Amino acid sequence: MNTNSSASKAQVVIAGAGPTGLMLAAELRLGGVDVVVVERRASGTVGESRAPGINARSVEILTQRGLGEEFQRLGKTLPGVLFSGIPMAPQDLDPGWPAAMILPQHQTERILTTRAVELGARFEWSTSVVDLRQDEHGVEVSVDGPSGPGTIRADYLVGADGGHSAVRRLCDIAFPGDDPVSWWVVGDVQLDSPPDGRGVFGRNEHIGTYQISRAEPGWFRLSMMRATPPADRAAPVTLDELREVMRDGLGTDYGLSGARWMSRFSDGFRQITDYRHGRVFLAGDAGHTHSPIGGQGLNLGIQDAVNLGWKLAAVLNHGAPEALLDTYHQERHPIAAAVLQLTKAQTALIKPGAQNDALRTVVTDMLAVPETCLHLSGILSGLDLRYPLGDTHPLLGRRMPNLTLPLKESATTIFDLLRPARPLLINLGTEALTAVPAAWSDRVDYIETHIPASDWNMPVFGEIPPCEAIFIRPDGYVAWVNPAGTPLSPDALTATLEQWVGTSADAITV
Repeated sequence: MNTNSSASKAQVVIAGAGPTGLMLAAELRLGGVDVVVVERRASGTVGESRAPGINARSVEILTQRGLGEEFQRLGKTLPGVLFSGIPMAPQDLDPGWPAAMILPQHQTERILTTRAVELGARFEWSTSVVDLRQDEHGVEVSVDGPSGPGTIRADYLVGADGGHSAVRRLCDIAFPGDDPVSWWVVGDVQLDSPPDGRGVFGRNEHIGTYQISRAEPGWFRLSMMRATPPADRAAPVTLDELREVMRDGLGTDYGLSGARWMSRFSDGFRQITDYRHGRVFLAGDAGHTHSPIGGQGLNLGIQDAVNLGWKLAAVLNHGAPEALLDTYHQERHPIAAAVLQLTKAQTALIKPGAQNDALRTVVTDMLAVPETCLHLSGILSGLDLRYPLGDTHPLLGRRMPNLTLPLKESATTIFDLLRPARPLLINLGTEALTAVPAAWSDRVDYIETHIPASDWNMPVFGEIPPCEAIFIRPDGYVAWVNPAGTPLSPDALTATLEQWVGTSADAITV
């Protein structure tokens, strides 16, 4: 589908149809937002593994939106968590620990594109963003596509167009960080004589840690450090370069005969200082780039999208305060900064050298300590993320686990209730709450249930003090708690609803 024309309108324009842009498009459509996705490619990713790692929190998010079953059917569940290739097994310490998975990126994009189209997102393929102008009322996006130059007038623009973001460049946004000093090649390749017939994960003194693993039938995923920098860092990777790198590092190319995708990455790390620039937002790699060691890039992007999507929808269509959009930067920028730091450490550990070998031995021993394993697994999996929403209860700012909730005649789950991407108020036994306050009844879902005492010992968090009521944002994070044994405060609930949903002239009576 291509809707390019000389001039058109939308509430939100998304530049980029990678996983971040696609997830954002679906989230916006769930909120009733008219959205156009502009993508310079003629189609999505075809037959490329690219970013295949989907961490446990992203799996949860996809499940919240009803996509988990298809991802689980197509993907491969991971038995643990890797820190620079060093395995950790948090499930052995906490049996309820949610699992991550591996799925080639072209499959992820196909699923997300299908969902966005089903929900009514419009797409302009083979179309590039060439200029933009914004004012207090909106942003005018100049594009060039199959029908020639055109403009799209929108309330907001989101740049989800990758590490070489045109939106970031057009806004003249600084992108500070560390220049690369080391380079790796990566690709989906065909091997006539693969090691052990299936692949190999190893380490040597020439190139440090390397990986050759099965991606899909007939294809191997290759990731390997170059012993020397590439002559031309901007030139496309070739089969000859892959053969050279493999022979230099391993002494053989294992009969490399073809590739469907080849690329290179480095240990450069960059992050913009502000994710919002007026009516323009940046998400995913457009706002932060780093080594893919640890598999964090796709997951940061998906979680950026889910954080931003419901907020834009709430402001545009549901009466939320415009200041709500500032919380996108406030919440997501520190998360990416912390991930970049941890990714730097993991990238250093895969490099060759006797000192790094010794450090890996020490780190491996440290990761065997249960507390260290659970702490780092929580960060890498995204499960331990906590937004700064208060410290009066351990659940505030944290994701709400997918608990089963008993009803009068059946049962449901937290994630099923979050599927429409609407705020959720759960009454767990307080008589002071009988419904969503009238001023917000059309914008917030409500349920009365209870959580069995044993379920308050939650995976990742440990034992949590019971609650009598919980308010959960559309992205699945807890924004308000009424602890058990504490009288419900109508003022506190009102302030929470005004902050995250919007204000109303109507009086509130709880």
